[in-house]
Amino acid sequence: MINSVAPVGGQTIGKAVSREDAWWLCYRYGLKPFPLNDASAVSLEEDAESGAKVWTVPCEHTQYPYDRGAFENRRRDGLATLENGLPAWPVAEENGIAFQTFRQRIKRGWSGERAATEGVREMAHDPDDEWEVFALENGLSVRAYRSRVQAGCPEAIAATMGLSWRQW
Repeated sequence: MINSVAPVGGQTIGKAVSREDAWWLCYRYGLKPFPLNDASAVSLEEDAESGAKVWTVPCEHTQYPYDRGAFENRRRDGLATLENGLPAWPVAEENGIAFQTFRQRIKRGWSGERAATEGVREMAHDPDDEWEVFALENGLSVRAYRSRVQAGCPEAIAATMGLSWRQW
């Protein structure tokens, strides 16, 4: 069952399924939970105001600190949720999906579950295209080579130039 998470003496910062998830959420948001390597101090308590169950985590900070890394995690976690109600971004991050790809998928109307779990398409290499083979030998990906050619760059330049290919 999903319950809210709050540092002891602080406001709710998110939701979690288990004691470990609640501890990691506080850690992820920069609240520095105690102890730093064990989630055993996390407890499930009833909120006095609403009567709902809340994971309470002893932390060094009771309010959300605005350091850059924690702010980015919280902003990204709020983009989409999985079917079970938890943030989708940590799952996408574990699956190796870049944040820009994840965000574009959400903007296109994909569900949080699909955006976080569906793999990235790999372009198949065409061994008959001699310039594409040359581009791969130069350390260029198939996708980069083809996007350069599609943008109007001659094949010979697209396969041989580095990052400054647009200045040809």
